[in-house]
Amino acid sequence: MTRLTGKPPKRRWLWWLLAVALLGTACTAVFSTKLTDAPAEALARGQALLNKKTVLAIVAHPDDLEWYIGGTLKRLADNGANVQVIVATDGEKGPNRVKSPNLAVTRRAEQAAAGQINGYTRIYSLALPDRGAAKDPRFLPEVTRIYNEVKPDAVFVFDPTSPSLPYLHVDHQGSAREFLKFWDTLPQSKPPVYLFQTRRPDVAVDISAVIDTKAQALAQHISQNGGSGSRMQGFFAGSGKSVGVAYAELFRLLEGGE
Repeated sequence: MTRLTGKPPKRRWLWWLLAVALLGTACTAVFSTKLTDAPAEALARGQALLNKKTVLAIVAHPDDLEWYIGGTLKRLADNGANVQVIVATDGEKGPNRVKSPNLAVTRRAEQAAAGQINGYTRIYSLALPDRGAAKDPRFLPEVTRIYNEVKPDAVFVFDPTSPSLPYLHVDHQGSAREFLKFWDTLPQSKPPVYLFQTRRPDVAVDISAVIDTKAQALAQHISQNGGSGSRMQGFFAGSGKSVGVAYAELFRLLEGGE
């Protein structure tokens, strides 16, 4: 029996390279962050968001707020909005750059300091287990109770279905998924939800005027970032470039209806 030896025909290699190139293009299209509307429309929606009077933001850990949406929350507070936030865990499984003997207590204090800079009206710290909050049976009842007390006209949560990559966390997407189960049961007049850490944004808030304050608030989380909030500026400069401003935070809007 004659064995085939040597390299595959050149044509076979060309087809293989073409397949790899097409796969790469497809992956880039699916997994990269891409604005789904014109920049002017996205900025207009962002400006409308800043007119909200009472907002509720739901995150998993101290520093989530300041990293992802701190500029928007600061602009809302500066406009006189009632900004209330839920932090599901104290992030006790995160980095401990200050070698705190009780990281949960330290992180809660850091969140309080950041909230004071950003002008939050109230911080609800649920103290649920880090990396287990979304599955904890106490999470949704507590969030529901707070939601009914606050009666927000806009809510912020992570994007659970189209999160921007590469960083994912079970409590980021999980907490949003649990909240949206509740939100889906509300009547048609429910408030809109603004999804952040999304790769399919259609809302942009210009945070150029508050980027230094955003960095200052983020820097309060010393146990996580060593007291520097400057690392995030390049990321949000990229978001700003996509809509023609210096710095921006991007969201995907889920309409509540009338």
